[in-house]
Amino acid sequence: MKIKYVGKCLLLEEEGEGVLVVGDLHLGYEESLNVSGVSFSEKMFNEMIVYFDSVFEKIGKVDKIVLLGDVKHDFSGNTKQEWNSVLKLFDYLLLHCKKIIVTKGNHDNYLKAIAGKRSIEVLDCYIWQNVAFVHGNKEYSEMTDKNVEYWVIGHGHPAIKIRDEVKVEKYKCFLEGKFGGRKIIILPSFVEFNEGSDVREYDLGLAWKFDLKKFSVLVVREDLNVLNFGKLKNIR
Repeated sequence: MKIKYVGKCLLLEEEGEGVLVVGDLHLGYEESLNVSGVSFSEKMFNEMIVYFDSVFEKIGKVDKIVLLGDVKHDFSGNTKQEWNSVLKLFDYLLLHCKKIIVTKGNHDNYLKAIAGKRSIEVLDCYIWQNVAFVHGNKEYSEMTDKNVEYWVIGHGHPAIKIRDEVKVEKYKCFLEGKFGGRKIIILPSFVEFNEGSDVREYDLGLAWKFDLKKFSVLVVREDLNVLNFGKLKNIR
């Protein structure tokens, strides 16, 4: 299994097949801000597409794209902006892959109605090769099959604060470690409205009690490169 970090995305390659994995998108978040009196129009969505453009310029087309849940933001229904933005995103991504699979997140209660317009599967857990993809707030029996060697997870929005003598800055990051004999990769959120939660300060709300201090921290840079900062327990 070849594992490549491409900015906020993960690229897995096995037996000539490529799968691009994307963390929490929270499409429609702008509309929730507009309701509260903050106007963002579709600036966030447009910036998201620009970022994807840079990813596909670097890696080319892939066979599959797996969205790790929380594709949309509103819990209680599908807002007008969510219908519009999710369909536009699906149409855009289908130009760069043969198939999209969504693992259902806790914000995706009504996503199937939108995904059905493009015949896109929304699953609790998706198994490809020896990898289990899930959102991360629940565990599913398929994940513990003896042939599954990797878990790829979203939901937690991991980030890390890096300090120097002058300032403190927070960066999105991947977390990579082991649990129950399997390799675990936790993706950062894709949405840019905040960097996420520093894993030393907040519980990521995952369904498992990972010993994150033993996980490696891979910090996402703006140029799509990812830097390995080593084990979380060694970062000050």
